[in-house]
Amino acid sequence: MLAAEIGDIGFASRTLEFYTNELTNHVDLDAIRGAKFKLVLDYAFGATSFVMPNVLAKLGADILGINPNVSTAGVISFDRAVHATRLVELVNSSGANLGAMLDPDGEQLTLVDDTGHVLGDDEALLALTLLVSSAEPESVIAVPVDASRQVEAICAATGTEVLRTKLGGVQLLEEAGSPRIGLAANTSGGFVFPPFLPAFDAVATLVRVLSLLASRKESLSKVVARLPETFIVREEVPTPFEQKGLVMRTLVEQADPAEIVLLDGLKTIDANGWTLVIPDPDAPATHVHAEGRSRAEAEQRAERAANAIRRILTEGTP
Repeated sequence: MLAAEIGDIGFASRTLEFYTNELTNHVDLDAIRGAKFKLVLDYAFGATSFVMPNVLAKLGADILGINPNVSTAGVISFDRAVHATRLVELVNSSGANLGAMLDPDGEQLTLVDDTGHVLGDDEALLALTLLVSSAEPESVIAVPVDASRQVEAICAATGTEVLRTKLGGVQLLEEAGSPRIGLAANTSGGFVFPPFLPAFDAVATLVRVLSLLASRKESLSKVVARLPETFIVREEVPTPFEQKGLVMRTLVEQADPAEIVLLDGLKTIDANGWTLVIPDPDAPATHVHAEGRSRAEAEQRAERAANAIRRILTEGTP
C-alpha cells in the first residue's frame, strides 16, 4: 500500500499523490476543515509517516506528530500499550480533540478520545459501527463472528444490516469488496473503508473518523458515551494438534443444538450472551471468546468452556 517502499522515487511520489487524492475524494473535506481538529498522531516509527503529511495537508488540522521517522529498531520494540500511554499524556496536555496511533504496518488503528480515554478494540469497533450506521443506514456492516452482539443492537436502531464472517480476515476482506459494505472491521483494531480500498488501512480509517465526527459536529467522547457496555473475555487453552478434532467434536455433541452457530468454530448463543470456541489453525491452542452481561459473567462463560476443553484433553471423553 505504501509506495514509499518502492525503489523508484518518481513512481512512489505519483502513487502517493494518487492515494491521497483518491482517499480525500471519498470524505467530506469541507466538514473536516471546518471542524479545525487538533490531533496527536503517533506514527509508531512506521511507513505511514510517508503518507500522512500529504493527507494531513488537505485536512486543515493542527497536528502534533510523534515517532515520525521510520526506524527498524523502533518497529521491533513497538509496544502498543506503551505507545497508547504516551498518547494519552499528550492528548491531555495539549487539549487535543483526538489521539490516534497508526501501527507500524499501517493496518491497525488505536484511538484516544478528547478526555484521554483509550478505546479498546471492541469499543472502537462499536464506535465506528455507530458512526457509520447513523450516516449510512442503508449500508451493510461486516464483522467477524467474535465481535460483540452490541453491533446488532446499535444497527437495529437505524435498520442497518450486519454481516457476520469467519475469523482470519480472508472472508471479511472478500466481503469488503462488495459495494454494499459500508464498514468492515475485525476485533483487533483493523478497519476497512470499502468505498476507498477493500483492505485494512489505518490512514483511511482515521480520515473517515474525522469526516464522520465533523459531519455530526460531535466529539469522539460523546460518541463513546452513547455506546452500550460490552464485556468480552478472550483466553487460550493449550491443545495438541492431534486432539483438536476430538475437542471440537465433543463440544458440539455436548452443546444444545438450538444454541449452536457453526459459522467458524463452535459458537453457542443464549439470551445472556455467547461463547465461541475455535481451534488455532497454526498453533497448538484453542481460543475461547465469551460475552456476557457483566465482566464476571463473561469470565464465567469463558472459564466453563476452557475447563470443558481441559477435561476433554485429560479424560478423552465429555
